Amino acid sequence: MKVTVDHISEFFEHWAPFSTQAEYDNSGLLIGSPNLTVSGILTCLDVTEAVVDEALSLKCNLIVAHHPLIFRKIARINPDTSQGSLLYKLIQSNIAVLAVHTNLDAASNGVSFVLGDVLGLQNAQFLHFHDADKTHGYGVVGQLDKPLEKSAFLKHVSQRLNTPSIRFSGDVNVVKTVAVCGGTGVSLASKAQRSGADAYITADIKYHEYFDIDKMLLVDAGHYETESPIIQHLQKKLSIAFETVTVKATSVVTNPMQSFINPDFFK
Repeated sequence: MKVTVDHISEFFEHWAPFSTQAEYDNSGLLIGSPNLTVSGILTCLDVTEAVVDEALSLKCNLIVAHHPLIFRKIARINPDTSQGSLLYKLIQSNIAVLAVHTNLDAASNGVSFVLGDVLGLQNAQFLHFHDADKTHGYGVVGQLDKPLEKSAFLKHVSQRLNTPSIRFSGDVNVVKTVAVCGGTGVSLASKAQRSGADAYITADIKYHEYFDIDKMLLVDAGHYETESPIIQHLQKKLSIAFETVTVKATSVVTNPMQSFINPDFFK
């Protein structure tokens, strides 16, 4: 049986229903026909020109991305702009784009659950439920298999998320219970503290927001770093659900942020 884009959308309706996305979001089929027969799928965090070139080289005509390529209203599509050029390229190449953003953030076994799994959290459960819906929510709280001293915990986070630099505030002796939220999740920091978490890992924390939390480590491990584990997870889930379709995880690192660590500080 041929697999269409609509079949892929229906798969996500069972895992991460598009109705659960935030009001401001633009998840769903952004480019292409729902009736398009899928020859291959490429999963990614961001749709960039390098990712589109990779999809073309792999003969993937569907890109499943976490971040929507079209987020705000577009007044015009001009091929002379970076976004317009990318949209032209996708349409002319007949590549569909399906975004699974905040609906995947809110899903069980979604972005934060995968992040928690990478960090080795046990007994993971939602940190905050999606209003009265107990099957969807945001963030995750769980326990490490063994307590770690602060420096060992921060090193653990750095190694598991493959990032040489993380920012944090707070001072605790031992970390056992950990809350996480992939991407921008500082709004749940107080909830994490009330849950009894010794540390809360998220991203995009502003300077003054660090002052609002005490008696808990507040860790900014990076937006890309806390969400990128979902790329492989999407590839695995889609491969199992659609055995006849080739599903690849992007090899392109789309993180626009880089870190410079001055070695002179450690002399």
